[in-house]
Amino acid sequence: MSHVNISLPLDGQWRFAIDPDSLGEADGWSGAEFDDSEWATVTTPHTWNVDAEDHAGYEGVAWYRRSFTPPEEIENAHLRLRFEAVCYLARVWLNGEYLGQHEGGYTPFEFDVSGIVEPGAGNVIAVRVDNVRAADRIPAFGGWRLYGGIVRPVWLEITGRAFIARQHIVALPHLTGANEADEATITATVRVRNAFARPLEGTLVADVLDEAAGCSVLESPLSTPVRIPAGESSQVRLKTKFPRPDLWHVDHLFLYRWSAALLGADGQTLHTHEVTFGVRSVELKDARFYLNGEPVRLVGLSRHADVPGHGLAETAAVMAADFDDLKRLNMVLGRPVHYPQHSFILDYCDRNGILLIPELPAWQLTAGQMADPHVRELAQQQLREMILADFNHPCVWAWSVGNELESDTAAGREYVRDVVAYVKSIDPTRPVGFASYHLLVGRPWADATQFADFVMMNQYFGTWHGPRQALGLALDTVHLTWPQKPVIVSEFGFCPHWQRIEGPAQIDPDQYYAVAEDASPDSEEADVLRRRVIAEQMPVFRSRPFVVGALFWCYRGKMGVVDAEGNRRGSWRTLRDEYSPVLIERVDFSSARHRRKPSGSASGGHRRATVTLRTRGPIDVDMPAYTLRGYRLHWAVTSAHGSETFAEGDLPLPTLAPGTVWSGDLAWAPPGQAHVLALSIIRPTGFPVLERTWVR
Repeated sequence: MSHVNISLPLDGQWRFAIDPDSLGEADGWSGAEFDDSEWATVTTPHTWNVDAEDHAGYEGVAWYRRSFTPPEEIENAHLRLRFEAVCYLARVWLNGEYLGQHEGGYTPFEFDVSGIVEPGAGNVIAVRVDNVRAADRIPAFGGWRLYGGIVRPVWLEITGRAFIARQHIVALPHLTGANEADEATITATVRVRNAFARPLEGTLVADVLDEAAGCSVLESPLSTPVRIPAGESSQVRLKTKFPRPDLWHVDHLFLYRWSAALLGADGQTLHTHEVTFGVRSVELKDARFYLNGEPVRLVGLSRHADVPGHGLAETAAVMAADFDDLKRLNMVLGRPVHYPQHSFILDYCDRNGILLIPELPAWQLTAGQMADPHVRELAQQQLREMILADFNHPCVWAWSVGNELESDTAAGREYVRDVVAYVKSIDPTRPVGFASYHLLVGRPWADATQFADFVMMNQYFGTWHGPRQALGLALDTVHLTWPQKPVIVSEFGFCPHWQRIEGPAQIDPDQYYAVAEDASPDSEEADVLRRRVIAEQMPVFRSRPFVVGALFWCYRGKMGVVDAEGNRRGSWRTLRDEYSPVLIERVDFSSARHRRKPSGSASGGHRRATVTLRTRGPIDVDMPAYTLRGYRLHWAVTSAHGSETFAEGDLPLPTLAPGTVWSGDLAWAPPGQAHVLALSIIRPTGFPVLERTWVR
C-alpha cells in the first residue's frame, strides 16, 4: 500500500458496563472472546454521568467494548488507534492484547496497532475507564464534574508505512503598520515516520495555499530530501516567505493551508498531509497587548462543557449553538475553561474570531501536590499533549499552566517557573501564564506570576476577595508590582450564596453583593446583583489601561448569563452591551415633503434618520477597544410586531479607530401605520454587535 490516508471512524454503538468493584480485568472483560451481549448499548462520544440517575454521580470504573471490521486492503498499512479524549484514566486492549494506558481526561493519545489489527476480520477494542479523583491526579479536585467516559471521537488512522506524523507551522508577518504586512515568513517543522524495515530515501514537497481561493501563494513549491533509517523518525524544517499576507484578526479570519507530500525515491506519493494556519502577530510590551501591531483591549467569557444531557461528550451542534451565542455576546477573547478543548472549538474560534488561552486542568493544587514528582510529570505530559494538538491554531495566542494554585509558596513558585520553562521548550512562540487568585490580590510580590509573561487575575471583589470598593486598589497594586506586564482579569462575576462557601458571618450590603438566604440562585434577585457586578466593575477595568482583557465567569449555570438549560438572563444583555466595541449614541428623526405621495405612504414625503455611532475609546480609557474594519449598519423599517418589512438596507461603515464618532443618514417612505426602525451593527464575520429599535 504505497499511498493511503484514511481515517476510519469508530464512534457509534459501543457496549458499556460499570465496574464498581473493579473486577472486570480479572473476569476477562478485556478479552476478544468475552460475551458482552448483556451490556448496555451506548453511542460514543459518551459519558455515563448523564445517562441515568443511577450513574449521574458515579465516580469509579467502567468499561467500553466494540468490534469493527477494517478492509482487507490495509494488510501492509501502518495503523494507529487514536482517542481524542477519554476521561480520566484509560487502559486499552485490542483483540485481547494490552496496548497501554493514558492518564488525563482532555487530551488526545494513540497506539500503534500495526500487526495487531486483522484486515477483513472482526476486531475487538476494550477500554477500561475510571474517573476517580485523587490528590496525585490532574485535575485532583475541581469545581466541575469529572465526566467519565469516551468523551471525544475515536478512529483508526490508516497510512502507508512511511508517513508525515506531525506538522507545526509558525507564521510571522513583517508588519509595516497596524494590521498591515508586506511579507510573511513561514517555518514548518515536519516529523516524518519510517515504519518500513528498510531505510527511506525520498523527498518532502510542500506548498502554501490561500484556503479561500485554493491557489498557491508561493512562486514555486518547496522541496527537501529526506533520509530516515528503518523504524525511526526524522524532523525536517522548511522555511519560506510570501508577499502581502492577509492577517488573521478577530474580525478578519484569513486562513492558509500548508500542504505537504512525502515522495519515495521513485517519485511516487507515499503520504499527504495538510494543516490550516493563520498569519498574525501578538506582542506584549509596556503593559499593553498588541494584535498585528495595534494596541487592543479585548473581552470575553469562560464556558464549561456542561450542557444537560451531554456533559463533556457534547456534539458539534451543541458546541456551535453555545459559541454562536458567545459571539453574539461580543466575545473575542477567551480562557475557554480549565481544561483543553474539543478540536471543534479550536476550529470554530479560528473561523469565527476568538483568541484563546488553553489551560492545563491544574485547579487549586496545593504546595504539596506541586512538589510531588508524579504530579509535575503528569502536568508536563498533559501540557505537551495539549500544545502538540493545538499548535497550529491562530486562535491560540497563549498557554495557561493552571488555575488558582498555591502560587505564593516556595513549591508553587518552583512549579510555575519549571512548567512555564517546559512550555517554552515546546513552543517558544507564545506567551505563558496562569490564573492567580486571592494570593495575587493579597501580596502579589510573592506570587509565581513573576515567572509568567502576563498577569491573569481571578477577582471576586464584593464577595470572596473583600469589599467591592477595593477592586481598583488591588489592580493598582498588581500593576505597581509588575509595571511592564499587561493584566487580564481572567475571572469576574457573581456567585449567589457565595458566603456559604467561604465568607464572613455578617455581610455589609454597602460593601458586598449578597442575596437573601431563601433566594434561589436562578432568581431575578440573584441576576440583579450579577448585572450590578458587570455594570460597576467594567468601568474600573476601563480606567486602567494596563488591564488589556476581561473575562466574565461564566456563560452557563448558576454563575452564568444563561441558566443551565441555556435560557438567557437579564445579565446576558447587560454583558453584551458592556462588551460592544461600538455604541449608538443617538438617532435624530426628521421628515421631508414630496410633491407626489410615495406608494404605500399615508401622506406625502419621506422619513429620515441620522444615526450617530461612537466606537469605544480612546484605548487608554475604554474597553473593548480596537479598530473596526469592514463593519456595516443594517436597518429595517417593520410593522410593530416585525411581521412585515417595509424598507431595509445596509450602510458600510468606514474604518473606525477607537474613540471615533460617525454619522450616517437613512431614508424611507413612511408606511400608513405605526412602524419600527430596527438598527443592527454587524461584524465582518456576520455576527451582530448590538441591536436597537425605535417605535415611530
